[in-house]
Amino acid sequence: MKYKLLFIVAILFIYASSCDEDDPIDEPFDHAAQALKDNDSLIKYMQEHFVDIEGELQEIEDEEPAIYDDDNLFEKIVTYSRDGEEVDYTLYYYIIEQGVNEFATRVDKVNVSYKGLTLDNEVFDQNDYGYLTDLYSGVIPGWSYGIINFKDGNYTDLGDGTYEYSDNGKGILFIPSGLAYANYGSGEILSNEPLIFYVELNRVYRNDHDDDTVFSMYEDLNDDGDYIDDDTDEDTIPNFLDDDDDGDGTLTKDEDANGDGDPRNDDTDNDGIPDYLDKDNF
Repeated sequence: MKYKLLFIVAILFIYASSCDEDDPIDEPFDHAAQALKDNDSLIKYMQEHFVDIEGELQEIEDEEPAIYDDDNLFEKIVTYSRDGEEVDYTLYYYIIEQGVNEFATRVDKVNVSYKGLTLDNEVFDQNDYGYLTDLYSGVIPGWSYGIINFKDGNYTDLGDGTYEYSDNGKGILFIPSGLAYANYGSGEILSNEPLIFYVELNRVYRNDHDDDTVFSMYEDLNDDGDYIDDDTDEDTIPNFLDDDDDGDGTLTKDEDANGDGDPRNDDTDNDGIPDYLDKDNF
C-alpha cells in the first residue's frame, strides 16, 4: 500500500510540474465586444455600397447614395443569448419591395428564395426556386428576426409542382455574426463572420406547433414578439408548444365549446378568459 501511495504522489507531481504557470487560460468568448466589431464592419460595408435599380448591391464609384443613408434601410436591436450572455445585436434590413399580403411571424413556416454573401461579396449559398423552412427552428436568428419585416405575395400554381410568385416581399438582410454562426462558423462561413442575404418572401404558412388548433402566431399573449415567455400554466412549456395551455387536464383543442374550430372564442363562465387559458371555466 505504501509503494502504491508513493506512485500516485509521483504521478501527481509530474502532472503538476508539466503545467506552466504562464500557460494561457481559456477566457469566455466576448460576444458583446464582437457585436460591436460586426456593427462597425456592416456600417462600413453599407457606406461603401448602394442598391441599384435592379435591387443589386454595387460598390460606390461616383455619387450614388450609400445604403447606410438610404430611407429604405431600417435597423432593429435584437437581444439574443449566446453562451448564457444576453447581447444586443443590431440587425439591418433593406426593403426593396414590402410585399402585398401577410407579414410572417417568428413561428411561421415560409417559402423563401435567397442568396447569401460574405462582406467580400462572395456567394456561399443560393436558392432561386424557393426554400420551405420554419422560422422558429430551421434558420439562423438573423433570418427569424429579419424576414418578419416583409409580407408574402401572390402565387400561381403552374401545375407541375412549381409555383410562380409575384408582388412578394424582397429585400436585403445585413446580419451580425452573433445572429448567424457566431464564433463557431459553418462550412465556408468563417467564425465571427457577418453575412448578407438577398431574400424574397414567397409565401407564409401559419404554423400550429402543438396541434392544439390555435395557430402559434396567436400564442404570444403579451404581444411582445417573444413566444417563449408565454406560459399560462407555468409548466415551463411555452403555450405555442403546449397542447394543454391552462394545465387543467383538458387538451386545448377539446376546449372548443361552440365547435367552430377556434378555442379562442369560447368563454363558458363569461369571465373574459377563454376556456383554454382558464383552469376554472365553469
